[in-house]
Amino acid sequence: MTDQRIINAINSHGNDLQTISCIIAGLLQQLKAAQGTEGIESARAFAVSVAESMPKGGPTTPDVARINHVFNQHK
Repeated sequence: MTDQRIINAINSHGNDLQTISCIIAGLLQQLKAAQGTEGIESARAFAVSVAESMPKGGPTTPDVARINHVFNQHK
């Protein structure tokens, strides 16, 4: 694989992650409008619970601190 193909693959995944982040922000804003900060807190707790139940020790793992940060930005 050439360096440019690697760069293109990384950029493509970065684009996907930014798109998903925007979608999640929109959903969190709607959740807050519908259920208030209690809804955001409940969703945060569930997301952390799911993250903590995932297998540990693999090459990728959820970042619980980041999950908390994202939800806390929308309170």
